[in-house]
Amino acid sequence: MPKRALLIYALCGLVIIGGVVLLLATRHLERFESFVLDQFFRRRASLPSHPAIVCINIDEESLQAVGRLPWPRKYYAQMAQGLEEWGTYAAVFDLHFGQPSAPEDDETLRRAFQESSRVYLPVYLELQKRGKVWVHSLPAFEQHATGLGHINVTPDADGILRRVTPFLHYRDEGYPQLAVRVACDYLGMPWPTLTSAPPWPLDREGNLLVNWAGKWYGTFPHYSYVELLRSFQAAREGRQPTVAPEELRGKICLIGLTAMGMVDIKATPIEPTHPGTGIQASILNSILTNRFVKPASFRTNALCVIGMGVLTLLLVMPFRGMRSVIAWLIYAALWIQTAFLLFRIHGVWVSVVHPLLAMSALLFCSALVSQAIEHRERLRFFRLASRDGLTGLYTIRHARAMLLDAMQEARKARASLAVLLIDVDNFKSINDTHGHQVGDAVLKQVAEVIQTSTRMRRGSDPSESDFAARYGGEEFLVLLRHAYAKEAAMVGERIRHAVEQARVAFEERTLQVTISIGAGVFSPEDPTPDAMIRRADEALYQAKAEGKNRVCVFRSTPAPPAEH
Repeated sequence: MPKRALLIYALCGLVIIGGVVLLLATRHLERFESFVLDQFFRRRASLPSHPAIVCINIDEESLQAVGRLPWPRKYYAQMAQGLEEWGTYAAVFDLHFGQPSAPEDDETLRRAFQESSRVYLPVYLELQKRGKVWVHSLPAFEQHATGLGHINVTPDADGILRRVTPFLHYRDEGYPQLAVRVACDYLGMPWPTLTSAPPWPLDREGNLLVNWAGKWYGTFPHYSYVELLRSFQAAREGRQPTVAPEELRGKICLIGLTAMGMVDIKATPIEPTHPGTGIQASILNSILTNRFVKPASFRTNALCVIGMGVLTLLLVMPFRGMRSVIAWLIYAALWIQTAFLLFRIHGVWVSVVHPLLAMSALLFCSALVSQAIEHRERLRFFRLASRDGLTGLYTIRHARAMLLDAMQEARKARASLAVLLIDVDNFKSINDTHGHQVGDAVLKQVAEVIQTSTRMRRGSDPSESDFAARYGGEEFLVLLRHAYAKEAAMVGERIRHAVEQARVAFEERTLQVTISIGAGVFSPEDPTPDAMIRRADEALYQAKAEGKNRVCVFRSTPAPPAEH
């Protein structure tokens, strides 16, 4: 690749890389980046769940056994009492308890909460007609709870839930996320507040990306709500329970509604239906196992774009055509695999789409530059093959092909055509007297005058233009389209006069040059251009014989059609 083309390609590449970095800052392609993250989740093996997490589901079996919601609150009291008796770490309720029930049931629930070691209750921020308000599931019982946590989750624009807010504050109230609060208490660390951020990796908005361990039902241990109530009763009566107390001792029990059609289902990157209990379990598992999705910073992603862009500049540039596409595919596959390995092994989420966009744009730029270079080389080779090296006019070989095309067009259109043969007068004497360098200068001067004169007749359509060629030695040939004898004579006289007025400068002196011109007109019976050229040559011979520096037209040329 020529140095100038390399410089242009390098400058264009830097502009492209800079543009993609700016696009990265605008986050217009974040949805595509999130889609890639979803694919990484699906192709990554399931993560092990923390042994302290269990899910207690209010499923279809429980609803059939107890009845449709809302339940009397004594059933929640029975769950809290049974879990406390079996030595669980905490009872985490991720559900709404409904309206107050019978006073004796409410008193039973209050007493159960008072006697429980750890009970967590949910709150959520809801948009109502009067604005946003905090909704408490059991406001009269919260004083007996260990802690409160918000359960607000907002899917991304594509409807996929990927992140949660560790701490949510509105007006005078603020709460950590429910699973975050439980995990912090379990680990003995302070939970996040309005003024203190958690020590985990967050995205640009301060949200926690959920590290989905796997499909929720297959990842965590699950127990039916009604099955546990029956096991508690069986243990109190001295019978063998279905669920052994050892299975729940020291566990964090997430209690929530999972019956299909009765729960707010969210779509996650790994499955289209994910209940709230599964969301809490995944968040809790991520914190307890210290395995997070670590979104790369803007600086890191920008460096990835720059690095892959520069690498593409260096590696794709030497290739052309299909080889450059194959090279790009290899680099792109390697980058995707590298990003996936970073995610799978270290949980690092780096930008994939933006580096690929930069690489694609650079490949396209490389293709454009290659095409421009090839086009320029073709033009250069064509010029070398079709142009005379000294005068810049067409070579006679190329001119004959153009003459044949012009004759065929004129024959089809029944148009006129003429040629001029031009010879420099006394050229041998000029060479002998002043040297070949002066002779070359004379030929260049005459060619320039001829070219200027033919350009005066040239239109926007190349098929309507005249052209000039070096016929050999000091002779030139000019094709005149739509010209009869009269027009050919006028153009020839204009060229002759212009050459006579011009001066060739050499060694602080000037030399006046004259030319002789012969004109021949096309006849429809001419099989080849040779007949027309022969007529022009006879006219040129006549101009020489009559004293040179003049224009002669072949006498037998047809006259233009009479005007009506």
